[in-house]
Amino acid sequence: MPATKDERFGFNLFVGRFFSAKRCDEAIPLDAWVPADDVVPVCKAILEAFRDLGFRGNRQKCRMMWLIDELGVEGFRAEVEKRMPQQQLERASPEDLVQKQWERRDYLGVHPQKQEGYNFIGLHIPVGRVQADDMDELAHLADEYGLGEIPLTVEQNIIIPNIENSKIEALLKEPVLSTFSPDPPILMKGLVACTGNQFCGQAIIIESKARSLKITEEVQRQVSLTWPVRMHWTGCPKTCAQVQVADIGFMGCLTRDKNGKTVEGANVFLGGRIGSDSHLGEVYKKVVPCDDLVPLVVDLLVNNFGAVPREREETED
Repeated sequence: MPATKDERFGFNLFVGRFFSAKRCDEAIPLDAWVPADDVVPVCKAILEAFRDLGFRGNRQKCRMMWLIDELGVEGFRAEVEKRMPQQQLERASPEDLVQKQWERRDYLGVHPQKQEGYNFIGLHIPVGRVQADDMDELAHLADEYGLGEIPLTVEQNIIIPNIENSKIEALLKEPVLSTFSPDPPILMKGLVACTGNQFCGQAIIIESKARSLKITEEVQRQVSLTWPVRMHWTGCPKTCAQVQVADIGFMGCLTRDKNGKTVEGANVFLGGRIGSDSHLGEVYKKVVPCDDLVPLVVDLLVNNFGAVPREREETED
């Protein structure tokens, strides 16, 4: 995290964050600060400490946080320090450059860049799925209107930067933007889904992409929202879609319906946050049949996120 120390620019270090089927943890402070020029050496030292001392016999524990647990934060810090070129690390700086309270900005749509006369556009990719022909079209847009670059986002969307002011109007009229919209429905903005069992041998439980789209579309028909709610779907406990950081998360499982038949279901997580007060969500309800998720999600949105049932909205209008 960017921080200054004695008028020098650098970074406070956090380590150990991971998601897995066995355990999920946020990164923790290493109580260390490095100047900007030492970022590469300190990353190398951290990786070498993990390489030399980390667990190898138990695959479930082949993560840095398990080593930190064993050595303690100070012990791990000392091992990193030994592997630094100067064999020392400065303590963390209190001069944090990140504002304590901030909201993540919306990157979908057209936004001005710092470079005067240029813009970037964020395009929504429904659940991150793009066919080959669509990718060709998006690449054409990047060449035609920008500099050929297509940054990808953690929410499975894309950004096309370096678009001149004079080209924005023509870009917004491109037919492919009817599929990959710069202004998607509000619940679609925060929808993330892993590959699912259609293409992943690990996600043997549910087809997360199609299922998440279908349920989100139905929920949108029932409630109205004024701000996005991040909903993440993952097909198995490996949590590739990181359901623990979502406002509402769904982790695929198998359960039984009211007739005793084995059906696709989900463990529902609630309360994950990103930003200045980030924390992991917790299980709200276990083994919910997928066919029962729509009313549950509607209730969660109304009771926790300020959603209004569309019937009531129309009556008030």
